[in-house]
Amino acid sequence: MLSPTLNLTLTLGLSLVVPAVASPVLQAVAVSGGVTTSSERRGDILGPDSLTLPAPIRRWDNALPLGNGLTGGLLWGEGRELRLSLDRGDLWDERGHADVYDPKRNYATLLESIETRDREIWSRYFDDTYTGSKWTKIPGGRLVVTLPEGSAAETFHLDFEKATAEVTLTDERVVRAFFAADHPVALLQLPIGSSFDFVRPASLNSLGYPEPQIERAETSISYTQETAEGLVFNFSVQWEIVDGQVLLAISTNTNAEVSDPATAAMRACSRAIEQGWDALHETHVDWWARFYHSSEVTLPEPRLQHHYHLVKYYYGASSRSHASPMPLQGVWTADSDGLPPWKGDYHNDLNTQMTYGAWQTAGLTDSGLAYIRYYVDRLPQFRRYGRDFFGLDTAMVPGVMTHAGQAMGGWPQYSMGLTAGLWNGHAFYRHWKTTGDGDFLASTAYPWLSEIATSVLALTELRDGLLYLKASTSPEWNDASWSAYLTPNTNFDQALLTWATAALEEMATALDHPEDAERWANYRAKMAPLVYARESHELLIAPGIAFADSHRHFSHALAIHPLGILNVDQGPEARSAVRATVRQLIDQGSSAWVGYSFTWAAALAARADYPEDAARLLTDFERAFVSRNGFHVNGDQTKSGLSGFTYRPFTLEGNFLFMDACHEMYLRSHEDTLRVFPAVPERWRDCAFADLRADGGLRVSAVRRNGQTESVTITATRATRVRLLDTFADETLHLDLESGESKTLTRPRTEVKTQDH
Repeated sequence: MLSPTLNLTLTLGLSLVVPAVASPVLQAVAVSGGVTTSSERRGDILGPDSLTLPAPIRRWDNALPLGNGLTGGLLWGEGRELRLSLDRGDLWDERGHADVYDPKRNYATLLESIETRDREIWSRYFDDTYTGSKWTKIPGGRLVVTLPEGSAAETFHLDFEKATAEVTLTDERVVRAFFAADHPVALLQLPIGSSFDFVRPASLNSLGYPEPQIERAETSISYTQETAEGLVFNFSVQWEIVDGQVLLAISTNTNAEVSDPATAAMRACSRAIEQGWDALHETHVDWWARFYHSSEVTLPEPRLQHHYHLVKYYYGASSRSHASPMPLQGVWTADSDGLPPWKGDYHNDLNTQMTYGAWQTAGLTDSGLAYIRYYVDRLPQFRRYGRDFFGLDTAMVPGVMTHAGQAMGGWPQYSMGLTAGLWNGHAFYRHWKTTGDGDFLASTAYPWLSEIATSVLALTELRDGLLYLKASTSPEWNDASWSAYLTPNTNFDQALLTWATAALEEMATALDHPEDAERWANYRAKMAPLVYARESHELLIAPGIAFADSHRHFSHALAIHPLGILNVDQGPEARSAVRATVRQLIDQGSSAWVGYSFTWAAALAARADYPEDAARLLTDFERAFVSRNGFHVNGDQTKSGLSGFTYRPFTLEGNFLFMDACHEMYLRSHEDTLRVFPAVPERWRDCAFADLRADGGLRVSAVRRNGQTESVTITATRATRVRLLDTFADETLHLDLESGESKTLTRPRTEVKTQDH
């Protein structure tokens, strides 16, 4: 993650929608409850599948978030003025200053500066390159709509399932907007008499760009901005009166896509208006219905249910396979006087990995493939980094990087960390495990992770038969001090090395590559053990260093979550270590936590079988660490003492960790072993899920009523034997399934129903 010191009454009925592949015995589970409010949210309505915010919305980070992966929009405003802040994920300034490209900026120089405590060299080449370079994510621009006299915004409403926004006006008219899921356009319906303008973000003034070219015609505006290093982007707006309303279309292009982005964008607007609202909205809603119901989770607490569905919506709106993956703020870059927090970059010491840690279980493949494809496409740049910085012939992933994959620097303990790419590779592995896709394993997952692991292992040295890194850290322990370099190997680095070598052996075996499997097994035999406290058994940060104080980043516990190489099912000693580690980090208190710490701790608590803690931590996160629209804003917005951090930088990983933690509470899978509702608190008497993905290419659905599991349905994508633990009693059940077969167990367990798909 990132240094926190950098500047910068309603009753809801919730029901489970069961996809067609789920067993028909799964019935809806209804829950209800009251919605509480904080001072900022008073009057907001958090429905299970929607968000309604009374006007005014005066901050961009409280806006209704819209998007189709490529383009994002934030809808906000007050009175007669509506604002739509526009963004693209690939709008970046990639300029690093001269020291970034100095040959002395390399691993040997870094090791020398650590050994000699040379702060001048250390700062010049590795820390100041972050703050001293121009590179940053940049916003697109703001469309300003002035409503006709007599109209003013009254309420802003977002329907998650249809990905459509509405603004109800004081004269009872309605503004509608959607960013088409299957076309590169956004459409708005507005009252006749509305007027439009395009405004350049004030934050771009600090980057030295020329003034934008704004071409206005009677029914159109073309906004073209030249940035740096030849990049030019355009947002075009065109409108026409249709059926008594103004139909407005927005499209965007860059000169990286087409030679004349303004003409291409305007043509897309014309086509969209010709097709019309109804036709485009129909296919848009169809796409979102398939996406939204690819799986379902029903939570018995309305605010948690709302946030789960909101996060699912974020995946569909901000990440699509045809576009760039989400950096820190996704496609919703800050529309304010300043550039985005932490340059809106790709942080690979937690943020990217945790942002893309929930899609596999939820089956949101189109969103997740943006991440996979991006890291595959960046291999040429990663190989340059491996060559120029480390002297390797293979690829390395920077800990902090630009959209193009350049190593930005910053705190070098983490921005130049050695194992970041292994953690990125965990998403490749999880996609293979939850889909059983052998082609993906052979063509993508195994080659990518194999190359990254080969690079990291080349940077180790053999001592007493075990492999150790020359420099080892634990994000973000001891921040930017020399003491952040710890005795190798930290549990963070060791967990990633141990996981990667075991995963690669498993992958090579599945591909029938025995020589490769033997090579990875030999590496795995040289892995040092994780280090524990001698008497209390919890994981240490590094040899001799305990997790002794409250801290935001649980890097030492990576072996537990997300890697799972240390888990409660491995026997009494492992169970004791897991529970002691998680108990310690929770009991240290949350004074030094930020928002994502709560949701990560919830996921850890679920894996440690502390369900009450998991539910409490999710509740604390949702009530205190999100803005009105649900964005994770890092600090405690209630200022109620949950954290010493009360600031407001927006990043997304805390939201996606929320979804991941819910999955951990509902389904635990490891190889051929499943547990349903493994970490559900006692008060959650009625809950359900449908079609969550598990190891082995399985899809699992289950219903819990009156505190007991009522039914479990398992569907296999390939022939397999499944072990189902502790579902209806203290027993292990074995199910044999053929490819495409579905079996349902119900309480009392008197029959097994089989259905082919």
